[in-house]
Amino acid sequence: MSIAPSKSPIDPRTQPARARASAPAPAGTQIDPIRVLRQNAWKLVAAAFVGVGLGGVAHVVGDFVYPLYSETVLFELQVSPEEATDVTSRDDRTEEAVERVGQTEAGRLLSREILLKAMNHRDIEQTKWSEWYLDDSGRFVPEDAVDDLEEDLSAGHRRRTNYFALTWSTHVAADVPVVLNRIAETYIATKKATDDQKFEANRQNFARQLADLDSQLSSLGKEIAKFVTDRNMTSTSEERSEMLLVVEDTARRLGETKSLLTLAASRKSQTEAKMEGRLEPSPDDIRTAEEDPQVQRANSQVQELRVAAESYRKKFGATHTALRSMESQVKAAELERDALVAQVLKRNLNADFKTFADQVESYAGLLEKFEKDYAGQSERLKDFTANLATVDELKERRERLLEARAEQLKVLANLDQYKAREDARAVTIAKRAQTPREKSFPQLKYMLPLGIVLTLAAYIAFIFARELLDTRVRYATDLLGVSGLRLLGSVPDIAEDPLGPKKVERVVRDAPKSVVAELSRQLTGHVLKLCTQNSVKTIVCLSGLPEAGTTSMVTNLADSMAASGRKVLVVDANFRRSHLAAAMGTEPDARGLGDVLRGIASASDVIRPAGGDVDIVSAGTPENRVFELLNTPRFDEFIQSVSARYDIVLFDVPPVVVAGDALAVANKVDGSILVVRAFQEQRGLVARLVGQLTEVRAQFLGAVLNRPTNTAGGYLRKNYEAMAAYAGK
Repeated sequence: MSIAPSKSPIDPRTQPARARASAPAPAGTQIDPIRVLRQNAWKLVAAAFVGVGLGGVAHVVGDFVYPLYSETVLFELQVSPEEATDVTSRDDRTEEAVERVGQTEAGRLLSREILLKAMNHRDIEQTKWSEWYLDDSGRFVPEDAVDDLEEDLSAGHRRRTNYFALTWSTHVAADVPVVLNRIAETYIATKKATDDQKFEANRQNFARQLADLDSQLSSLGKEIAKFVTDRNMTSTSEERSEMLLVVEDTARRLGETKSLLTLAASRKSQTEAKMEGRLEPSPDDIRTAEEDPQVQRANSQVQELRVAAESYRKKFGATHTALRSMESQVKAAELERDALVAQVLKRNLNADFKTFADQVESYAGLLEKFEKDYAGQSERLKDFTANLATVDELKERRERLLEARAEQLKVLANLDQYKAREDARAVTIAKRAQTPREKSFPQLKYMLPLGIVLTLAAYIAFIFARELLDTRVRYATDLLGVSGLRLLGSVPDIAEDPLGPKKVERVVRDAPKSVVAELSRQLTGHVLKLCTQNSVKTIVCLSGLPEAGTTSMVTNLADSMAASGRKVLVVDANFRRSHLAAAMGTEPDARGLGDVLRGIASASDVIRPAGGDVDIVSAGTPENRVFELLNTPRFDEFIQSVSARYDIVLFDVPPVVVAGDALAVANKVDGSILVVRAFQEQRGLVARLVGQLTEVRAQFLGAVLNRPTNTAGGYLRKNYEAMAAYAGK
């Protein structure tokens, strides 16, 4: 068979700058927490059961080694009555104010002063707890006990209530109420003593003020008596003296006369203005004039004429002569009536003017008389008024002092009554501590959940730490982060296929309805699209480590491409461990690529059919499988020859890590595909391989993830089942 002329080999040094770029760095770990948790679901359940056991063991150990009994004393912030006589008290305090007081009292309750007073009581020395604080001589040391109490006691306000609480825990149940109640009673007694001291100080202050008021009242009474005696004043009572009454009566009459004179003068001026036409008559003036008998008769005549005119209008019509004559009479009667009203109005105004003029004259004379009388009396009253004002001022001062004294007496009485009331105390003990009947620690209802939570938290932290530290490629997301890598697809392990094909090699041909076959066809479609876009005809499939699945990938790519109508050739370029011929069903040790490179056979001599439109060139006879021949011009000629005869040529090569043959072949073909075995190859290795593949002649088409198990926590398993169910119909 003649060999078509081939292209001259391309020197890697002529590659563009992008191909010689340094290898991309491996991407950071990407963790899908849902996937991780679902994959470890049963282990998490087991960890929960372990947590139950650990919680139970911790409960037993804690119950034996460190039991605790807790109790609480409850204090109430009472509402003090506003008055000592109030039956009930109204709480007008805001929640913020109550909380502030509660927190303040809780802090005072935990003060070292109160704790020391409480610890010095004889009851404390009878407790088992006090034995921890004995000195070398066996004497109880309160200061040491208080040091621990300051750390162990807790006190605080309870939200939305008038309560604050004191809580304490110890190892002996009987000791709890003794210590807590003693602290509570000491706090209440101390607070009562402080309140009583403040009360007594306030009472003495009010008593001093009362004594001072009594002294001022005595001095003021003597001053008033001396003033009245010296000025011969007969009365200093509330009754006014006869002289003062006369003066006041004269002043009252003088004021009334002035008012009447002013009113009469105003009415006189208004009447005069109306008579002269400067002011229109008031409605009352007009109404009075209209009530005159003459005017009323004129109004009656006008009304009769109007009735007659209306009768003529209905009888003769609006244009009759008689009606016009009657309307003229009506107008004449109205004019006569208006003239009569004006005449009566003028007469009435003249009469009013005379009346008001007489009143002005009379009031003026009376005002002159009252003014003379008032002037005479004012001189006599001058001294008396001054003296009376002084006496009134002194009396007013005495009244104010008497009111202040009465108020002071009331305050003192209220203080005494207030002190006697039980509810006047700001804080009382609402609930005393009792001997606890159950342990506060450990409690099974808390220890078991705590054991579960801590065990699950530890195991979850472990599995996520393992995920972070595991740099293997396990899922497709691990490859998506590698710079410069295109993920062509993933092919599951044959054990994951619900249809259960026998073997993965040539599964597209032997089990076309299987999930692995379907995913291989989808992968092939992607590869063919890239081949068309980039003019790729020769492709090398390689991996980083052995057992990655490049041979099965080549067989299924070839069968799928051939099924799409393309003529495909597969070439076994793995001279170290040749498996492609056996996978394709041909003689493994027959003449093949090694014999062509030795010059013993031609390309046409070693091509054999492998079923369908797929042909194969095996690795060759064992003695001719020389690795170095893959980097010779004869290999270039072989590639040119077969690429001219076939649409697609696929090369199977050994892993890159164990042999340099793969990169030598990749430097001579058009494209390369990296097969990554899940849970085997490290992300750093994949990133390095991607960098190396971008530096060779072949265009790096992308990577295929092979045999991922339970991908994404089982999500894709459901897709596999759906694909299998649909294919089975």
